[in-house]
Amino acid sequence: MILLLIHASKFSFSVKEKAVKEPEEPNLTSLQKDNTLVVFTTVEKGDDDKTVEKAVNEVVRVLNDVKASSVVIYPYAHLSDNLEKPTLAVQVLKGFEEKLSKAVNVEVYRTPFGWYKQFMIDCYGHPLSELSKRIRADETNYQKSEELKICEKFGFPNSPHASFMRRAVVEYIKHQVKPDSVIEGEGEPENGEVVISYSIPSGRRLPCVNEEPLIRVKVKGDLDGIPESFSDSKNTYVIKTKTDKSHVINVNILTYYYLLTASRDNPPTLPLWLSPIQVRIIPVRKDFIEDAIKIAKQMKVRVDVDDLDEGLGTKIARAGKEWIPYLVLLGEREVKTGSLTVKVRKGNEQRSYSLEELQKEIIAQDQLLLPSFLPLTLSKRNKRYITLQ
Repeated sequence: MILLLIHASKFSFSVKEKAVKEPEEPNLTSLQKDNTLVVFTTVEKGDDDKTVEKAVNEVVRVLNDVKASSVVIYPYAHLSDNLEKPTLAVQVLKGFEEKLSKAVNVEVYRTPFGWYKQFMIDCYGHPLSELSKRIRADETNYQKSEELKICEKFGFPNSPHASFMRRAVVEYIKHQVKPDSVIEGEGEPENGEVVISYSIPSGRRLPCVNEEPLIRVKVKGDLDGIPESFSDSKNTYVIKTKTDKSHVINVNILTYYYLLTASRDNPPTLPLWLSPIQVRIIPVRKDFIEDAIKIAKQMKVRVDVDDLDEGLGTKIARAGKEWIPYLVLLGEREVKTGSLTVKVRKGNEQRSYSLEELQKEIIAQDQLLLPSFLPLTLSKRNKRYITLQ
């Protein structure tokens, strides 16, 4: 449903002639009103009672702002090329009129559907006098919660960290399902398939939960370990929905679930399969940068080297802001002995590892072993993504 809302100082209309073969029988053939909110309304395919409820809420909100003394619902087919059938459109409009009349304390009028009408309108011209809104039944307008700063921290929607995490969540789902084939597009999965779709979201854009691309994965059976929904301080988010033929998983919202869950650890710690960088090597002096790069190139996990010309404290703090799970401090002793001094984020511990022991521990906890989306050295990284929020 599309609404074009005009706060008019004067509005009038009169019915002229039929615009469709079987128009609605007009209960109202003419009207003249002052200080009225005219709601030009286009009913689109798929609009239903949920759409109507959202439309009513939108009109009530605008009416409270502009203080109009009446509302006129004006069927207007010119705002979309995805029109509902006339018989169904009339039913939706009647429901809109009925529910709006119960929701407001002013008169509500509806001009008849399927007629050419002459109208005159005089718009007030204040900032709220011309508004438009597209309403979909499946659209959810979330409030921005304090917790969504976690997504902003990692640069959602457009950063290497965000791109990696979205991909990792898709791969994690595939790892759980173990499909025979993967299809990108619309449609229902057959046995042994998963279907991945990418679309443009509607409603208010928010990091992670409602951003482009909106990624959904359809699978035949249910998935253990993935909840149907969860909540933060402002909203409840639905991760999984069920159709007649499949379960649909919202990858964007599932990604936020993992980030939110990780943020509640002390210290916040991502699952290793979801961490864009699993190991950061910090040379304690410039002399050891080449040794650090050499060690990093031997590793079969997601690793980088902080080769920036900054103090050791600054580098350690930066790794903390990025929630790096394993932090290797590389000095003369480590280079000579091959024993790595490692700060382990989970549990706030410091341990000694051989290169093989460190890799083995990480690989045991990472079922996916995806490649990194970031360069090996921080000096090669885009400055926007050197220090996270």
